[in-house]
Amino acid sequence: MSESREEEGWEYANADTQYHVHGIHPYPARMIPQIASRLIRERSMVGQLVLDPFCGSGSVLAEALLLGRNAIGVDINPLAYLIANVKTTPLESTELEVASKKLLNGIKAKIESRRNGTYNPSIPYFPNIFHWFTKDVIEELSIVKDEIDLAFPPASVTPLRDFFQVCFSMTVRKTSNIDFEDNPYFIRAMVQEKLKNHSPDVLATYENQVTTGIERVETFSALCPKNVKSRVLLTDSRELPLGDASVDLIVTSPPYGEESHTMSYSRFAKLSLLWMGMTSPAINQYSKKTLGGHLVQPRPYSELLNNVTEAVSSKNKTRAKEIFSFFWDYAKCLDEMFRVMVSGGYCCIVIGDRSAAGVTVSNGDLTKEFGKLAGFEHVQTYHREIPKKVLPRKDYKVELINREHIIVMRKP
Repeated sequence: MSESREEEGWEYANADTQYHVHGIHPYPARMIPQIASRLIRERSMVGQLVLDPFCGSGSVLAEALLLGRNAIGVDINPLAYLIANVKTTPLESTELEVASKKLLNGIKAKIESRRNGTYNPSIPYFPNIFHWFTKDVIEELSIVKDEIDLAFPPASVTPLRDFFQVCFSMTVRKTSNIDFEDNPYFIRAMVQEKLKNHSPDVLATYENQVTTGIERVETFSALCPKNVKSRVLLTDSRELPLGDASVDLIVTSPPYGEESHTMSYSRFAKLSLLWMGMTSPAINQYSKKTLGGHLVQPRPYSELLNNVTEAVSSKNKTRAKEIFSFFWDYAKCLDEMFRVMVSGGYCCIVIGDRSAAGVTVSNGDLTKEFGKLAGFEHVQTYHREIPKKVLPRKDYKVELINREHIIVMRKP
């Protein structure tokens, strides 16, 4: 395995980060596939097992498969779990095209009947549905959902159902009243003036998502070696359901901080999950299981974390407790990563710094410190200037620094 050269750079400012399955569905704070691919190529060998314990939409997993490695991904977000499964499951072209033709014909017939007044679909209810969608969109999304459930019953989860559900999730986003003009990850409704001219076409949108989605999956399937496999687990990275010394390489990009003050993955996924039948209480419940979701009292742990907690506490004691709770959970994840890693294996973590209550929080240095406490040896840190940084929300009282650290550690 060759050492990376600093002069090569890690920016990939002009690279296409949406090629084949990577463009099938957006996801916030996604690791760009070029970085994942490079780390996998340089720190593992063909046939080995790559783990991403914060896999999000599965970019690392897809790149591992393309490079002839097996892959396991873990995420606590149900939408991430769904997208990652679709991005890492090769499908036969004929099977996809036959299924899509039948499904789209059924959807088209029902929507056309609704539009000419001969069919009234039953619609779901969840809080604020008429805030986020127009009445016409709600009725036509209901038809799409019902036709997917009819063709692929929810009780029998299949790769085909997952694929059409991801296309549905994209349609939900694109036909909603979300204002995407300033920020694609900030979930805010359009103002009334914009809504006057807002008339999305559910049928055309879903047909386009299915058509382009098939092209992406077919391209990936043709490139993916047949002898590699991927598993995606909907579970907690603080308790990885993997054996000791079972993983050859870890490549991951953890959250930068607690959901309430950095990126709210649950808020990003909420509308899609509600349309797929998940209830608001269930979504809120899983949100509480994210890192730092359960507050704990600050206590001595590491020198750097103690310093950060004290500095934040001098300005805002509540924020200090939130910060500490996040890092307390994050340290548990690093302990688990060390446990499942083989001796001699590498752990590569891509993470940026942030600030809280005006205090700079060095996520990179904290990661190295926690890694050392877990048992890892620090090998090298690369730095990447982020060409395009999209902040999650305009009103968060937090700053995300436009620089990422690529931290390489090794288990002795």
